[in-house]
Amino acid sequence: MKVIMYHYVRRYNPSLPHFRFLDVENFKKQLDYFAENFGFVSQSEWATWVTTGQMPHQPDKIILTFDDAMSCHYDYVYPELLKRNLWGIFYACSQPYLTGKMLDVHRTHVLCGAFEGRTLVAASEEVVSPDMIPNREREEFTSQTYRNQENYSGVSRFKRMLNYFVDPALKTHILDKIFEHLDYQVDSKGFYVSQENLIEMNNNGMIIGSHSVTHTLLSTLSLDQQRYELEESFRFIESITAQRDRTYCHPYGGTRSYNKDTLSILEQLNTDYAFSVNYRDIDDTDFVSSRQTLPRYDCNLFPHGLAS
Repeated sequence: MKVIMYHYVRRYNPSLPHFRFLDVENFKKQLDYFAENFGFVSQSEWATWVTTGQMPHQPDKIILTFDDAMSCHYDYVYPELLKRNLWGIFYACSQPYLTGKMLDVHRTHVLCGAFEGRTLVAASEEVVSPDMIPNREREEFTSQTYRNQENYSGVSRFKRMLNYFVDPALKTHILDKIFEHLDYQVDSKGFYVSQENLIEMNNNGMIIGSHSVTHTLLSTLSLDQQRYELEESFRFIESITAQRDRTYCHPYGGTRSYNKDTLSILEQLNTDYAFSVNYRDIDDTDFVSSRQTLPRYDCNLFPHGLAS
């Protein structure tokens, strides 16, 4: 089975001229491509794998997953899936629903959409001091992150510093200072799928999963902090949905996004399955060996999936 990962699926917004997203029309073309070349895993086939490990008769069928529960998923993705009699797994972070505040990861994306990379790097260099960056394996992070994204000049450097280098406890403060330095504001209203619409999607066959509370790189957190991120996120999702699967998606994905504590907590919480990012198919061994780190492909690795 091939699990495909999507983030922004939307139309061009002139107020964010540098924003990276998959155009809706290309999303439709990619679904056509998948239908013609692979087919899609049915909900009953997926339920059978989750409970028994039995693979579909056609092993390379597609499963669709969508991270961050952004409003474009309700506006564009959800209607298209219903139209085609398809289903998907949508992963939501709970902080925006509990506090009304935009996640730091998305504040970063909005900045990258509004400003050129060189401007963002210059602003971050004014705000971030060396003592704000813990002494980790910076060289490895630099070589391993954002390898499959074609970002504008400076954008990867800016995102890497905020998402991987800076002390997580300081990230919100740093972003506040960068917004202030650039004299820029962003309104979180309407950015995410509303709670009511998440319920509607779930009632119409979509699976809603946990994506942590704050979309933090969990591998940088303590055991207790990780437990909070996972327990509270599941608690929120299950307070508004009634579904069979307890599922999770690692923020950022890849082996650097989680550690043994993360996987242990997921097991303790009886998580049915979790997705990471690893460019290969789900195979016969994953049911036993990789239930909490199932592989996914980025949509940009297939025809029509490149960001606009």
